[in-house]
Amino acid sequence: MIGSYAYASLPEATARHPLAPARGLYSSDSWLELLHGHGHRYRWLLMCARERAAALTPLTDGPAVQTARYHPGFLLHGRLPAERCVVAGPRTGYLNELRYGPERLPADEVAEGLLAPGEGGSAPEAALLPYLPSGPAAAFESAGHPAGLIAWDAWLDVPGTGFDGYLAGLEKAHRHQVKDDLRRYTMAGVAFSARPLTGPDDDTGDLLALHERMYGSAYDRPGSRFSRYLARCAELPGAYVVRARLAGRTVGCHLVFHYRDVLWVRLIGVDESRPGTRGCYFGLMFYEPLRLAHELGARAVHLGIGTSRAKSRRGARLEPLWTVAVTTGGRARDRAREGLAARALDLPDPAPEGDGPAPDSPSAWVRPSWAG
Repeated sequence: MIGSYAYASLPEATARHPLAPARGLYSSDSWLELLHGHGHRYRWLLMCARERAAALTPLTDGPAVQTARYHPGFLLHGRLPAERCVVAGPRTGYLNELRYGPERLPADEVAEGLLAPGEGGSAPEAALLPYLPSGPAAAFESAGHPAGLIAWDAWLDVPGTGFDGYLAGLEKAHRHQVKDDLRRYTMAGVAFSARPLTGPDDDTGDLLALHERMYGSAYDRPGSRFSRYLARCAELPGAYVVRARLAGRTVGCHLVFHYRDVLWVRLIGVDESRPGTRGCYFGLMFYEPLRLAHELGARAVHLGIGTSRAKSRRGARLEPLWTVAVTTGGRARDRAREGLAARALDLPDPAPEGDGPAPDSPSAWVRPSWAG
């Protein structure tokens, strides 16, 4: 029988039960504490069955989810009202990971805890776990809870021989693509550097704000809006900023984090209004993080979701991510299953056609995976 405990903060929850360190940045203690200081409010659900078996996840009531790609309406293609759902996992990073105690709590027992009544005495009809890798999603599917494809996650493996090994290992067409990128910004005179992030500066904040305005015309906040966030990021071990400079001026930046054996890319900004800067996006996004990852001894660069075609053309390995809908069964499960299937057919960023058909379930994914 699951004993479920809700806590106001991560330290309160972890004081109750020891947890193994997160494998990924976006479920790590330091990242989640950064989010808490930057306005993300979760309630923490600790699920315990035995002395050493536990699982922990942040929970958000469906109507309180602000990020569009985490909202129940998006995840289930509108099949269940948001007020009847909770979302389990951080609302950032698009790679979800349950935290476990010294012993892993089985998926069916986690499901029982997720559907337990909350502080108000009512239980959700559906607990959604979005952006799970195939291994964890398959465990829930085996316990009877439907899963649907939600995104493709991109990874660049770092060869022991570094950038030369990466280039040599690419398919011929992809190698030509990378060489064209390198030639374009080299001829323009763009120079790159990478160093630990020590805090905010005007150039970095302005470039990040410029990027936000490029993809959201209504965005009108100044670059200084990032100052507090960058100051908090600088406090995390392994925070780096990659810069692109042209004619003595910073024209691009990329905030990345070295956590465990992966370099996690996070925030990018490029001033593409200046001649010669357009091609440097690929240096900031792919090639310089890969060089830094090799220097730091990381085994991979996590490129995240979106623009799968561009990432695949530059040698990225794509892995499916899934939404699991934990329900009590009946009509709620049928509606959730319908919604997951509809979303899988209508992804904002489907995998490139050359990568073959998408798997129809997490258990059908047999290629190597970050999470096994």
